[in-house]
Amino acid sequence: MSELTLEVGQAVEIKLAARRAGATNADIKALCEGDMFASILPVLRGRAKVVVNSILTFVHSLHLAAQSAVTTNDQYFEEAGVKWTGSNFKAQFLGLEVAATGGAALAVRKLEEDSLDAPILAELGDKAEISVSQFRAFLAANRESKEWCICYLRGKDGELWAVLADWYSGSGGWYVYADSVAGPDRWDAGRRVVSRN
Repeated sequence: MSELTLEVGQAVEIKLAARRAGATNADIKALCEGDMFASILPVLRGRAKVVVNSILTFVHSLHLAAQSAVTTNDQYFEEAGVKWTGSNFKAQFLGLEVAATGGAALAVRKLEEDSLDAPILAELGDKAEISVSQFRAFLAANRESKEWCICYLRGKDGELWAVLADWYSGSGGWYVYADSVAGPDRWDAGRRVVSRN
């Protein structure tokens, strides 16, 4: 067996992967102690699977009608009750050409613990992403919601973005902003995550 050598670039990749997953220094230490790494190695080599306890609890589902193709603009979102949008949302989701979609069932799930995007996306898998038009239809149907909603939308850059919508009763509308899914911010437990059902 050849001796393991860890190049600087590989160490940086490990550090970035750990950060994306929300790992702490204590997590890395636990991974390196005892036989923990030996337990994970079969997973890395495709001979075993990890069973993860769910961090999302199903709350309810809703059905959305088919949505027409559109090029988004301020008015498009204002008609759904949006009063304010952050700079990332404007850059990624205004002037975006959105294809028509058929009717769809969406699921609303409650986040049971504080989490980064990576564990949420891992649990939802291919159900995580909804279309921009479905996001808008969801907002229109849930005006005056007291729940902060997290949705995963594909932006102009082709990347997936975490989009938070919060209804502000004082201004009578949604406040919406977008953040990179690779960002270090955690979502608080209790937030609602909207995805395909």
